[in-house]
Amino acid sequence: MAEQPVDPGELQRLGLYDPDDEHGADRLALLRYLFELGATVEDLRRSREGELPGVAAMLAIRARPTMTMAEVAARAGMSEELALRVYRAAGFPDPDADALVGNEEDVDVLRTLRGGMDLLGREEMIQLTRVVGSALARVADAMVSAFVVNVVAPSLDEDPAGLALARANADAGALLRASGAGIDMLLRRHIDLAQRPIVMGVQETQALAVGFVDLVGSTALAQRLSMSELGAMLTSFDELASDAILAGGGRFVKLIGDEVMFVAADPSAACDIALEIVEGVHRHPSLPDGRGGLASGEVLTRDGDYFGPVVNLAARSVKLAEPGATLASRALAEACAPDYHFAPIGAQHLDGFDGPIELFRLDRPS
Repeated sequence: MAEQPVDPGELQRLGLYDPDDEHGADRLALLRYLFELGATVEDLRRSREGELPGVAAMLAIRARPTMTMAEVAARAGMSEELALRVYRAAGFPDPDADALVGNEEDVDVLRTLRGGMDLLGREEMIQLTRVVGSALARVADAMVSAFVVNVVAPSLDEDPAGLALARANADAGALLRASGAGIDMLLRRHIDLAQRPIVMGVQETQALAVGFVDLVGSTALAQRLSMSELGAMLTSFDELASDAILAGGGRFVKLIGDEVMFVAADPSAACDIALEIVEGVHRHPSLPDGRGGLASGEVLTRDGDYFGPVVNLAARSVKLAEPGATLASRALAEACAPDYHFAPIGAQHLDGFDGPIELFRLDRPS
């Protein structure tokens, strides 16, 4: 191909190769490998120094764009304005009008979203796109981080030109494209697990128990840990909390730094989950003590998250709990007694609440 020079002199003229560099031969091998994968001179010029191995992943992950946004939108039967709204909702910046940004894959996605708009409504589908885009951005960040820690970092000293890393990037990109079926299966199973009776109305409310558990003193501890040690600590907490929530019949909502949020339809199950996490953290050899907060009542569910005074009460309560303790609201205590022991700690002033709130310390029955 005309855009794929393999002559060293031409590569040198283009500023992509320096024969006098100590790693020049390896650099030339890397460039030839990238051209074999289908890279263009423009692909390589757009890459900053040290990012050339990543071009291999880019080529493996997605088909080369062949259309402008206007062309993609027209083929999908959608206005360009609406297509741009969808792209922004998914987490992508507006492209230049004449830039090639899409291909037939993009057309198919926009057609699917157009069908979703017919079923759910335009604004509802755009909001759902925003939620999916945000979730996938987090997944992508986790995947890239795992690759950097486990593949990139160990190869830096032994692979200065990045040829081995480029090959690993290409393998990872191909694996990612093949993982679509796995992601589809996981999504369908999570939808099946999350199904609830359909409630008429614009928003959905449910009677739920809401729980938070966080690690005490983790901010100070993080100052003394290396980045790898901090990552290992948070991974251990995430795994421990996830296992306890799923085993207890609850739903893992999110991990917020060193704090986990969960919900459960059964208040007693929420009590058991919170105690299991706090006790598990205490037994863990490398985690600081944990503490919990629980509340129950009507909550608003939106975009996979939960909102309302009950959520705020649980979130505020955890900050008042002593290390190793779990605090609960009166409503939850009344729903779960006498299966669990609740000791009153008196009325407490919580941020965002007008008056004092009565809280109880949760313990297993003696």
